[in-house]
Amino acid sequence: MRTPRPYPAPRLPRVGAPTLATQLAEALDAGAVATALALLRPAQLLLPLTEGVAAGDERPGWATVTGPDRVCLVAFTSVEALQTATGGAVRSGRVSSLPELAAGWPDPRWGLVVDPGLPSHLVLEPGTVARLAAPSLAEQVAAEPDVPFPLLQQLVPHAELAGRLAGETRVSGYVHQLPDVLHIATPVVLVDALGRSAEAAALVDPDGAVHLLRWPAVGPELYRSAHGGTDEAGRDAVAGWLVEDPPFVGLGLAPNVDQVVREHRVHGVELPHGAQLWQLGHDGEERQVAVLDGDLGTWVTG
Repeated sequence: MRTPRPYPAPRLPRVGAPTLATQLAEALDAGAVATALALLRPAQLLLPLTEGVAAGDERPGWATVTGPDRVCLVAFTSVEALQTATGGAVRSGRVSSLPELAAGWPDPRWGLVVDPGLPSHLVLEPGTVARLAAPSLAEQVAAEPDVPFPLLQQLVPHAELAGRLAGETRVSGYVHQLPDVLHIATPVVLVDALGRSAEAAALVDPDGAVHLLRWPAVGPELYRSAHGGTDEAGRDAVAGWLVEDPPFVGLGLAPNVDQVVREHRVHGVELPHGAQLWQLGHDGEERQVAVLDGDLGTWVTG
């Protein structure tokens, strides 16, 4: 649904290759909303900043507009779109992708308005933002056929390690996608990236190490994106299924505004043959601890 435009709607000039704003406007004029959303999925957007924030004199905040049914964050497709839509009143912005936005989403009831007042004006409900930023694993596999089984990882509390090695072959709780955290080299930083610093005592052992399960997501439909809210109203706002305590974000990403880590919730999923248990030491060194023998249902150590 497109809300009333708070600014005039001048046409952006066509210079060289079509801009994102031009492509969006053409898709919307043709009624091709799905095409417009597909354009936004990989896009870099510009979040308006006041001059004081840009100069470092004020704390940053969210630029919003209030539509007929919800508050919306405001983003633009370019500096030119930002300045045109605001009549030059706002000239600075911060670049962000949709996943980066979703990781720090301030309220699951809020939507997103792109290029308000321009022909590329588009309003996204929060559930649409969630699904563009963090699609399901099944959708991800369909979009990336060369990677049929995305790699997943889960932190293992050190108190549960003995039970795992004694024969536990199922996994429940939150899991995340391994490629999103491969750049993180130390246990404390990894725990923080996943928004689980409050659980650090349970996750980081006395030697400063963490233990990690890693496996390919065979049966991607079993791994549901973590869409929901901290109450039923927030859950329903994103058309999600989970209600969790803060700091749960609910848009399918771990609760860390500085990281983009896709997150899924599972219950009792059987790990596949060849699943691995790793230790990440305080010094950043990794050591494989065990491999799952799916035929025997046991972990082989060493």
